[in-house]
Amino acid sequence: MGGSMIRCGSEMEENVRYFLNDDYPADDVTAYTLKRMADVDGVIKPVVALPDLHFKGSYHTPTGVVVLTKDKIIPKFLNANCGMSFVVTTLTVDDIDNGKIDCLFNALKRHISVALRLSPVITRYDLGKIIETGAEWSFRRFGLDESNLQNMENCGNIFKGKNIDPNDIDASLPDFIKDVGMLSMGVLGYGNHFVEMQAVDSVMDAEAAKMFDLPTGRICFMIHGDSRGFGQSVIDHYSKYSKKLLGLQQAYKRVYYSMLANRNIPSGIKICMDRLNVNLNRYKSVVFSGKGAKIKRSVEYRSMDLSSTDGRRYMTSNYCALNLGYANRAYIAGTIAGSLREIFKDKKMNVTILNDGNHDSLQEENIDGKNFLVHRNGAARALPPAYFNDHPIFARTGQPVLLPTALGRDSYLCAARVGCKDSCYSACHGTGRLVDRGEARGVFTDDDVYRETEAKRMRVFDYGKGKISEEAPAAFKDAKKILETMERYNIACPVVKLRPVAVLKGWR
Repeated sequence: MGGSMIRCGSEMEENVRYFLNDDYPADDVTAYTLKRMADVDGVIKPVVALPDLHFKGSYHTPTGVVVLTKDKIIPKFLNANCGMSFVVTTLTVDDIDNGKIDCLFNALKRHISVALRLSPVITRYDLGKIIETGAEWSFRRFGLDESNLQNMENCGNIFKGKNIDPNDIDASLPDFIKDVGMLSMGVLGYGNHFVEMQAVDSVMDAEAAKMFDLPTGRICFMIHGDSRGFGQSVIDHYSKYSKKLLGLQQAYKRVYYSMLANRNIPSGIKICMDRLNVNLNRYKSVVFSGKGAKIKRSVEYRSMDLSSTDGRRYMTSNYCALNLGYANRAYIAGTIAGSLREIFKDKKMNVTILNDGNHDSLQEENIDGKNFLVHRNGAARALPPAYFNDHPIFARTGQPVLLPTALGRDSYLCAARVGCKDSCYSACHGTGRLVDRGEARGVFTDDDVYRETEAKRMRVFDYGKGKISEEAPAAFKDAKKILETMERYNIACPVVKLRPVAVLKGWR
């Protein structure tokens, strides 16, 4: 991979490879930032920009970007780990009604927290097993089919096959981060995180849909979640490499997480702190909306060597966070399965986790025979059939790729194609924003959102509070155009279109 001029779409840039729809070109600030990222020491050119490329005012690098290095970790290229799961049930639209939907989503609200828990649902021993084994812990707890682990990125355990020393894990994670980890399981999170019930609306690739067991009318769930405060506290612990607001944000976050994890602080004070934190984040997004350009030009991208003590500890703790993310999404999938068993009075009812993967991550990966550190910010890993010689389905279909869209609009399940080699084996993690979160509050209203969801006959559940206008459908790019772009470059092709039925949103 060199730094040659590469033409993709309607633009040609040096050291940046764009996969963009002509209707959504990179703005000047985004293009400038991507060039700066490509020039950072250790970056292997070109940097990849995917069709959902956009810039969040409160963050310092664009979303929808992939960066490779050989042995350099660049923390400011990363956000807190996050990912998605796709869960397939044995139900069809004929099996559900509004009463069952209400029972299910009210149960999910009871068992899944929107914020860090005031008291954990796991023990410190459980946390140790989760960190070491990832989703395997949740599969056993909820009686999920363990053969589904092969459908998950890294089989749901990024330490699998690695000789990880428990002492290395211990050295990389201060006690307060472990305490925060105990409060992070079974948590959905704020913002655009969600659990959405979907129905297969139409089949676009009959052969792949049959192998995925996705006939028209099949009920599925898409889950968007991460390792919550655990992953964020890991990033903040290494704040000297990724300072925000001169380090004040990291200092505040350390105090915030430490107090939430302190068992001697009354729950009432913790609830007040949590509300304060939510409002501070909203205020920050408003302050930076539309004003981030000048600030981002002065960002310093510091790096660390993978072989250094900090580098090794950062990588280990980052992997611990990824494992907790796998386990947390599997926990939510298991909660869905358990709730369905109760509602349908069928103790044998189970679900299939067809896919689970990260879209904010740092991983060591072997790409076409060479080892790289792959930084993905708002980009999902996508592997074609050749990478799945031993998988009974993916060896024929390629890895499932999720394309969620705006609230109340149709999503897609796709499959990776050989063209993803040019995008560093990465695909979109969504459609991308047109209007930043803070700005959206001044442009759209809650009624704008509800009008669209009601038109779709979609049931919306939340935790009682929130800035719903942030998720206005018009604040996001057109899914069809993003899908067309991925098809044009043969990154991924659609298998089924998914109609939203009901959703549990992570706003509050």
